[in-house]
Amino acid sequence: MSNWTDKKILIVEDVETNLMFFRAALARSGATVIWAKDGVDAIRKVQEDQNIDLILMDLRMPNMDGFIATETIKSIRPDIPVIAQTTYTDEFDIKRIYESGCDDYLAKPIRLHDLLEKLGQYLNKLTP
Repeated sequence: MSNWTDKKILIVEDVETNLMFFRAALARSGATVIWAKDGVDAIRKVQEDQNIDLILMDLRMPNMDGFIATETIKSIRPDIPVIAQTTYTDEFDIKRIYESGCDDYLAKPIRLHDLLEKLGQYLNKLTP
């Protein structure tokens, strides 16, 4: 388990049971986990908090989907890694994920090992 006590991860997810999975999965890492319930909330949080290190972005949400939210966030902070978490995994959808500005994706259902490995690829690069 990596030590990410100096990292802040924004979970953008409208399903609270999925949020609970992410919180439990990251509990031992020491990372600070904050939550946005939709794309509008995610954009607001990114505008208000310059210390967010990474975003886990759901793509299907009410009010504003993850594609539009990612495009907007990347226009504000192009440096922040955004990892889509999605059931959209055919070739067209994956192309759309990257076109929206996502840096990577995790296919649902997400396995703990895959989540931690993917986050490590980005968060460990940020560690001085």
